[in-house]
Amino acid sequence: MEQGQKDPQTVTPTGARAQPFNIQGVRTIALNNVLTRSGAVTELFRTDWPEISIKPGHVILATMNPGAITDWHRHTRQTDHLIAIGGNIKLVLWDGRENSATRGQHDIIRFGVLRPLIAVIPPGVWHGLRNESGATAHYINVNDVPYDHSNPDNFRLSSEHGQAPVDL
Repeated sequence: MEQGQKDPQTVTPTGARAQPFNIQGVRTIALNNVLTRSGAVTELFRTDWPEISIKPGHVILATMNPGAITDWHRHTRQTDHLIAIGGNIKLVLWDGRENSATRGQHDIIRFGVLRPLIAVIPPGVWHGLRNESGATAHYINVNDVPYDHSNPDNFRLSSEHGQAPVDL
C-alpha cells in the first residue's frame, strides 16, 4: 500500500499563514472579532495601524451572489484593501507586472467572517474573487485613490474566453 504524501505546514500555531506570499507586495492583516455581551465587534480599518500605509480615497461595499465569480481585473494606480464581512471568499492573485521579481507567480487567499483579514493588493496585480458560500457574500474595498468615473483605473480579462492566467 502507498504511504501517501505528507501535508506541508499551512499555518503557524497562532493561525498565521506559514509560507510567505508568492507575489511581492501582497500581504494580509489579521483582524480580530471581539465578543461582547450583545454579539461581536471587529475593527476593520485604522489609519494608525502600522500595517496600513494609505489614507482611504474611496470605499465600496460589494455583494457577490452564491457561487459568483468576478472578472480578472487589475489597477494601475490604486492599492486595494479587501475585507470580507459576510460569507467566504476565495481571492486568486496573479502577478503580471513587467518589472516584478515575482512576475508569473500566483497566490490564493481565503477569507470571510470566520477568518477576518484585510487582503492588500498592490497596483498591477491581477485578481479575481469567487464566492464559495451557499449564500450572498459581502466585502468592503478600501483603496487609496478616489474613483474616477470618467477614466476608471480598471482593466479586465474575461475568465469565460480563456484569458484568465489562473483558474478561479
